[in-house]
Amino acid sequence: MSSANPGRATPIALIDLGDTLADCTPALQARLAELADSEKRGAGETPAALAMRLDRRRSAILATPGFWRDLAPRPQGLALLELLRGAGFAVHVVTKGPYEAPQVWADKVAWCRAHVPDVPVVVCDDKSRVHGHVLIDDWLPYVERWQRQWPDGLAIIPAQPWNADGPASFADRCVRFDGSGGKQDAVVLRWLRERLIELRGS
Repeated sequence: MSSANPGRATPIALIDLGDTLADCTPALQARLAELADSEKRGAGETPAALAMRLDRRRSAILATPGFWRDLAPRPQGLALLELLRGAGFAVHVVTKGPYEAPQVWADKVAWCRAHVPDVPVVVCDDKSRVHGHVLIDDWLPYVERWQRQWPDGLAIIPAQPWNADGPASFADRCVRFDGSGGKQDAVVLRWLRERLIELRGS
């Protein structure tokens, strides 16, 4: 478990890897399409059976050695990382490691060493066990679980199709980031600074 003292002068930002710093979903979809082209649906296969097969296939791809290590960087995520640094945050990568696939843990660290070598990396079973001032994550269930554990924590949600509706809870502690640059970046940074002032009671 990694922790940050909320009273420290330097605020801590925890940033996700998959679909935040690295383009996971496009690579996964490409691999799924390759497999779909190479096999035919079984005769009489039910929708439920098909869904289970696709889920197993997806899990197998994500656990393939080298999949995470070889992902392309996501420009919007790297830009957000630099914005956080520019705002005075100490940034740590925090990413979930699958329990049944320890090789993925090493591949995620290898990706970070290649693309953000100066950023500390935490691979964990549960992101809600890692404390910081702000979490940057595209997956709303992780954001909501983390904010239930740390109700004063802020969250930035990198825009993705699956998080268009925003979080169901802690909406005043979240902001969505679309990576468009310019004025939108300034709005996110102003929001962060205002919320941090509130949290510190200044």
